Amino acid sequence: MNREIPLIIECRCNDSDYRQDNPNCPYSPKEIIREAVRAWEAGASIFHWHGRDPVNGEWISNVEVYLEAIQGIREKTDLIINPTLNYVTKQSQVSDRVKHILAAKIDPTLGVDMVPIEFGSLNIDFWNPQTKQFQTYDQVHISSRAYMQEVLKILKENNIFVGTVCWDVGQIRTARCFQEMGLLSRNTFWEFVFTGEIMPSGILPTLPNLQAVVDSIPAGDQWLVMCWNGDVMRLAAWAITMGGHVGIGLGDDPYSRFGKPHNGELVEMVVKMAHTLDREVATPTQAREILKMTPQPQLSK
Repeated sequence: MNREIPLIIECRCNDSDYRQDNPNCPYSPKEIIREAVRAWEAGASIFHWHGRDPVNGEWISNVEVYLEAIQGIREKTDLIINPTLNYVTKQSQVSDRVKHILAAKIDPTLGVDMVPIEFGSLNIDFWNPQTKQFQTYDQVHISSRAYMQEVLKILKENNIFVGTVCWDVGQIRTARCFQEMGLLSRNTFWEFVFTGEIMPSGILPTLPNLQAVVDSIPAGDQWLVMCWNGDVMRLAAWAITMGGHVGIGLGDDPYSRFGKPHNGELVEMVVKMAHTLDREVATPTQAREILKMTPQPQLSK
């Protein structure tokens, strides 16, 4: 991988609920827009978030909440907008999960630039290292191949760029099968999810494991590392030197060892690391070019 390619930084602002550990984890559209601006000013080029209830922080699927955030981010930044595929429940239908994406698509000044799809199901029970017990024993995030197929068809029909999220090598292999089917573009952005101590279902964040996932994708493809419920900093250093990219934010970890940082401060830490390791950081415009994405929608004056 070419280290001359500028580093793409994705801010992952509120996937998990870490407000009890860090009050800067955003809930409301106003707070999400604030964190997007902070991340953009610090050097992020992609912004990822989940719709949250503005009061209690519960994950919600309200279209207006997403559209308000999108509009604010568009007005204040040129970030690549990468919202989640809506909150998952056991009763979730594909139509529920893409409704905010399609609603934004209707307005040419809004839209979304990129949508993440996970290419496999996952046990998501958290491990408690103190009690030596799982906190729950029956929590499963379901992403069936039938679901993937249906979502990919919708995104392809609407010409929306796909971020390929993989929690293990098997999910990478599954995604490559969908590329063979013609449903997942060869031009994708591989997002590798490593996990911390409380999430043993994911990839352990070690250098050999990073090399294994990188070796599993076509040479020259763009890829990113993140660490869900864990600290991404070691992975970030390896990714920067190997020519990959980095995702970081309060949605993945409260980063309490740094006090109570906001998302922009976390992005700034990765920017400083990149500069120390002699790698340029990509602007959103450069990131679009690197990922071969369409230009940013223009807000009407």
